[in-house]
Formats: sequence, structure tokens, C-alpha cells
Amino acid sequence: MRDDTTMIHVRPFEPADAGALAPRLRAADLREIDAATGERALDAIERCTRSSDPCLSVVDGQVIAVFGVVPDGPERGIVWMVGSDEIASRAIPFARIMRPWVGRLQERYRILWNFADARNEVHLRWIRWCGFTIHRTLEAHGVGRVPFCEFSRVRPGT
Repeated sequence: MRDDTTMIHVRPFEPADAGALAPRLRAADLREIDAATGERALDAIERCTRSSDPCLSVVDGQVIAVFGVVPDGPERGIVWMVGSDEIASRAIPFARIMRPWVGRLQERYRILWNFADARNEVHLRWIRWCGFTIHRTLEAHGVGRVPFCEFSRVRPGT
């Protein structure tokens, strides 16, 4: 019997990963990028990956997600992730691999935070499941002027 987590793994981001993932992004990720920044998906991914420390890719034969943290002060970081539809077909092993990464990211950053499109309940459930708190909804956020939820997670014990 195959262990479903053996194929999925996290590795350091490689520049080619952005081009491999961008045309396969989930519709919800495309909508969120457009509403927040108005950028093309590839441009947004490349900008985030250049600014992130760390920046990582989730691979299952091909890149299925990219995530990272953009430093925002000495103890704060803006956490982000975009992914492909392949995540849904591997939801449980993906979750098993990814949830511990929040703790790993918080070894470096006491506070992780960002905004998420309020129209995307799947993203908001994922954010809560990973231990983040949703604080408020901004009714007209980003270039699209649509509702976005502010969320954060403080390193446990601090």
C-alpha cells in the first residue's frame, strides 16, 4: 500500500516553478490575485517569490503549489500560497505535509499575517485550519475593491 505523503514533498523554490505553476493556478487564486493586485498571475508569483524568505514549492510529480513569507519587520512576515487544482485531488496528503510548515515558518517569524479574498470560503477554512485567526473584513480592499479578510497567527508561547 502506498503512503500518500511519499510523493508530495516540499523543496526550495526554483525560478522555473513560477512558469510551471502560473498557467495551472486554481480559478480562486487567479481571482484573488486579480482583485488584490490586478497583476498577471506569473508576474504576481515572480514578485512574491523574489521577496520571500523562505520561498518553497510543493511538488507531486510537478509543482502543485508555491508558498513563502515576505519579511515585514524584524518579527513579522506576510505569508502567502498559490496552488493548482491538483491540490484538491490530493487534499489529505497535501494537508498532512503543509500544516507543519506553518510552525516551521514561525520559527523565524513571530507573527504571520496577510489578507485573503473573503469570497473564497475554501481559503478561509484552510487559513483557520492552519491555526490562523481571522480578525476583520475590509469591504473594499485591493485594486478590485472587494472584501478581503485580514488574518494572522502569533507564534505559540509568545
